[in-house]
Amino acid sequence: MNENKFDSSTLNFRTSAAEKIAKLFPSVINDGKINFDKLQEILSPDLEEMGNVEKYDFTWRGKGNAKLEADAPSEKTTLIANKSKSKNWEDTENVYIEGDNLEVLKLLQKSYEERVQVIYVDPPYNTGNDYIYHDDYHDGYEHYLRETGQIDEDGNSTTTNKETSGRFHTDWLNMMYPRLKLSRRLLKDSGVIFVSIDNNEIKNLYSIMDEIFGENNRIGIISNTNNPKGRSDDKFIATAHEYIIVYAKNIAKTKWYGFEPTEKITRRYNKTDKNDRKYREIDLRKTGEKDLREDRPKMFYYFYYNKNTGDLFPSYETNGMDGYIQIVPKREDGKDGRWRWGIETAKSKINKLLPKFMPTRKIWGIMEKDYLDERTLVKPTSSWTFTDVNSERGTEQFMNLGFNKEDFEKPKPVGTIKRCINLGMDKSDNIVLDFFAGSATTAQAVMELNSEDKGSRKYILVQLPEKTKETSVAFKDGYVTIPEVSEERIRRAGDNLYKAIKSNDVSLDTGFRVYELKRSTINRWDQDPQLFTQQLTMLPFTDESTNDQRALEIALKSGIRLNISPKVDGDNYHFISDDKEIFVIFGEYSIALMDKLNIQRKLQNAKVVLKEMDNGSPEKFNLIELLKQDSELNNHFSLEWI
Repeated sequence: MNENKFDSSTLNFRTSAAEKIAKLFPSVINDGKINFDKLQEILSPDLEEMGNVEKYDFTWRGKGNAKLEADAPSEKTTLIANKSKSKNWEDTENVYIEGDNLEVLKLLQKSYEERVQVIYVDPPYNTGNDYIYHDDYHDGYEHYLRETGQIDEDGNSTTTNKETSGRFHTDWLNMMYPRLKLSRRLLKDSGVIFVSIDNNEIKNLYSIMDEIFGENNRIGIISNTNNPKGRSDDKFIATAHEYIIVYAKNIAKTKWYGFEPTEKITRRYNKTDKNDRKYREIDLRKTGEKDLREDRPKMFYYFYYNKNTGDLFPSYETNGMDGYIQIVPKREDGKDGRWRWGIETAKSKINKLLPKFMPTRKIWGIMEKDYLDERTLVKPTSSWTFTDVNSERGTEQFMNLGFNKEDFEKPKPVGTIKRCINLGMDKSDNIVLDFFAGSATTAQAVMELNSEDKGSRKYILVQLPEKTKETSVAFKDGYVTIPEVSEERIRRAGDNLYKAIKSNDVSLDTGFRVYELKRSTINRWDQDPQLFTQQLTMLPFTDESTNDQRALEIALKSGIRLNISPKVDGDNYHFISDDKEIFVIFGEYSIALMDKLNIQRKLQNAKVVLKEMDNGSPEKFNLIELLKQDSELNNHFSLEWI
């Protein structure tokens, strides 16, 4: 029986990484610490030969703190459910979180590590305008409260980032680095991340993405033509595009898809076979480079065709056969060419081949029946000029939901994000994460895709509860914060989609659960010795928190996902997902409690978290002793307390 104090902090990646290194390389541990010189020798056996060779290193002021922040645990925060802002709470698997994405990404680590298939983010482009993401690494949560106006009388939620500041680029890098590093840990090995950016920080973004994800995992960069007319305020060249940088978590395991063929392609499939399958005819003769007989001699052979019987077969035999036409892959210049298929492939796929007389050249050829329903997805190019990625489409789609144009400036087009999702995942039960959610275009994109192909994709969106300006149209329209705009957009887009689907298709998930970043419900002892006596009487939970909120925090920090609802039995909570089971016990302890938990247990191993009681409590003592003595229960449960 494992008996531990419940750890209410998020993962400490420095500590966990050290534990893994110790297991892999025990020889580098001296006096309980890692000897980094020995570790370097193991990882770089040719170190002595290298000498003091200089190496390329991308750095900036504050990078060390940014790295530490990505690895450091978060102790002061949790997520609190807000059911009044949510839609279809019990039935939805979508999640919308109001809060600073740095803190939120830390809180998601235990529950969503390696569970996300696609990340799409559209971060601040650092154009010199105001933005709120200035991190205070000494007290991130207090900073978050100040910046969002929650503890500031003025309610001023923005700080300036003018280009005249000497930290113009470093502020942006320090903001992005820990967030991207944390997000990588959430990606599946097969996952992909897409980051939209413009010219201002593309060079720096490339550098930190190479460092965090690895150059070998760089899939590419897309030139996304979002403004075909170009920006009229540009001095020399009217910018018509922005970029989408794409990286894999592990390129060897990446799942990569493509686009459905457009009408321009499908209209070429203008023939139909006896089974009503559409196809087009493609010449089996190889064209282009290396199309001569001598280039691939074994791919030069003959087809023999009997017009009367319809018999067709390939052969290396040069002698003609009575009643059969000999068909040769002749180039336009009269030289012998070759076929695209080897002879064995031609034999196995003979039903897909058609002999055809070409009157212009006055020779016979062989055509392949290329079926539309067998066509693979179209590989994307590095230049997107589609109309559905235009910025104007994004504004139109937003206004079509009944919003004023000024309620949110330049919302991303739904088409841009749908294309990214289609490249990185199929329609199965996978998660899309967007931690710069903005107007919630990503939520609409996920719902539209699910509506189109009956998919089961789900999303997690994170948005800072930045206040709208009191002089803005959004504020006058009743939207005090950006999330209020986002959440209303999700409701309207979902309602529109639900009305449009057929009556027999009611599986579309248009709901979402809203969570808000708040102070932890769990009291933590201050290290100040002067407060020792006062803290002796401190209860394990904050006075203002409820049991529901406390249980949620314990479940989240134990690895239960946010779309899981507990079974509640009085003051006791039972959370179960596909791989984790947590019992949170706030009620009275009794000898019968473990029997009850054992009956309710679904998985082989479960964790029981108890509310702390004084050390002299006979109920707690008896319960622990029962667990230790009962080998069957001992093997099935681990015990922690607050």
